[in-house]
Amino acid sequence: IVYYLAHYPDVKRKVVEEIDRVFQDDKTRPITEKDLNQFKYIDAVIKEVDRVFPVSNMLQRYGTAPDEIAGYKWPSGTMFQVNAISIHKSKDYWEDPETFNPDRWMVEGFEPKKNSFIMFGGGLRVCPGRKLAMIELVALMALIYRKYDFDLVNMEAPLQVKSGIISACTQLLVKVKSRN
Repeated sequence: IVYYLAHYPDVKRKVVEEIDRVFQDDKTRPITEKDLNQFKYIDAVIKEVDRVFPVSNMLQRYGTAPDEIAGYKWPSGTMFQVNAISIHKSKDYWEDPETFNPDRWMVEGFEPKKNSFIMFGGGLRVCPGRKLAMIELVALMALIYRKYDFDLVNMEAPLQVKSGIISACTQLLVKVKSRN
C-alpha cells in the first residue's frame, strides 16, 4: 500500500483528505466504529492494491469427486490452482485492468463480477477472518497516515518481492515524516 501511495500522489492526497475529514485534524483520539465506516476511499485503495498486486497469488482447491472440466477427466483428489493475478488482471472482468485505479471501487453500486476479485478466496472456503482483516487494514492505514507521511527513498527502485503462493515485499526503503 505504501508503495502504491508513493507512486500515485493524487491517490495519497485523497487518502489523507479522507483521514483529515474524519478525524477533523485530531491526531490523538482513538478510532471508532463510526470512523471506520466513513473510510470508503481507504477501503477502495486496499482493494485496488490487492487487485493489482494480490498477496495470495494462487488458491488451491481439491476435487472431491471425479469430474469432467473442459473435456478433461479429473479424478477425485486432483489439486487445482486458481491464479488470482490472471483473474484480477483479466479484461473479461475489469475495465482497464493494468491501471491502478481505486476510484473504480467508488462508483455507486459497483460490485465486481462474481469470482473476479478473490482477495480472501471465495466460495465455501472464503477466509472467515476477511471482515476483521479489512477492519484492521483500514484502521492501520488511517492511524498511520493521520500522523505520518511516507515517501520512497528511491522512486525508481522496483518493488522487491518474494513470490510463491503468497507474495511478500522483502524490502521497501521509505522516508517517514511527521504530519504536523
